[in-house]
Amino acid sequence: MRYKSFKDVIDVARTRPPVKMSVAAAHDLDVLQAVKGAVELGIIEPYLVGDPRKIFEMARELDFSVEEYPVYPAYTENENAFIAAKLASDAQVQAIMKGFVNSTPFLKGVLHKDLNLKTGSVISHISVFDIPGADQLISMSDGGINIAPNFQQKKKIILNAVQFLDGIGVDRPRVAILAANERVSEKMPVTVEADHLAMLIKNEYSQPILIEGPLPLDLAISRESLVHKGLDSELEGAADLLIVPTIEAGNFLGKAITYFAKGTMAGIVLVRRYRLS
Repeated sequence: MRYKSFKDVIDVARTRPPVKMSVAAAHDLDVLQAVKGAVELGIIEPYLVGDPRKIFEMARELDFSVEEYPVYPAYTENENAFIAAKLASDAQVQAIMKGFVNSTPFLKGVLHKDLNLKTGSVISHISVFDIPGADQLISMSDGGINIAPNFQQKKKIILNAVQFLDGIGVDRPRVAILAANERVSEKMPVTVEADHLAMLIKNEYSQPILIEGPLPLDLAISRESLVHKGLDSELEGAADLLIVPTIEAGNFLGKAITYFAKGTMAGIVLVRRYRLS
């Protein structure tokens, strides 16, 4: 299956039972508006963590009946993150949403050693983009967590992302490991690493996957660019997943898609046992 837009993802999600999701620091209008929208679509069952007075006041303003859902009092960022994560640790929820809380205390709470949510694998971020004019959703990793990942970390970042795509039903994910050039050159270490990563994962990964690297962005996403350069690619210029070399590259690419191409982004942190939105 290939998703053409976020609407396609929502349509599939609506055929499945709602996901029980804790919301860390739910006392924010934008956060509650998003939660309300997901509830109305029937795709989540929220467990709200935060300042109860603010949550109920804002919910009334939004005409959102939160009284039928659990509300857990929390007043500091650390409390909000820890309680939301503990609900996952206690198997009361299946996912954790980052509300009105900064990323550092949020991840600190989620990864608290007493909660046992981290299983030793690399934590990574994946962005999914709905881009006007594109034939399908395009994902990118890691532009949010790992600053300058080494070879082994990049391998785990790729596997995290592929497992996520497999989990939402993308058949045989097409993965492009990005670099500035498709030619392997010792003068461009990123190309050498991309080549080694692609070969290693082809040989070791047991599930169906198409992976190539190094590939510049145009060859990863444009069939016309491949034809123009007279090149062949198993990905056929239609990569599902773009792997960037550093957090800066991912940050720039993500913001370029959002601001220049007017794309819409959804982001998730992958922590092996649980997904954090």
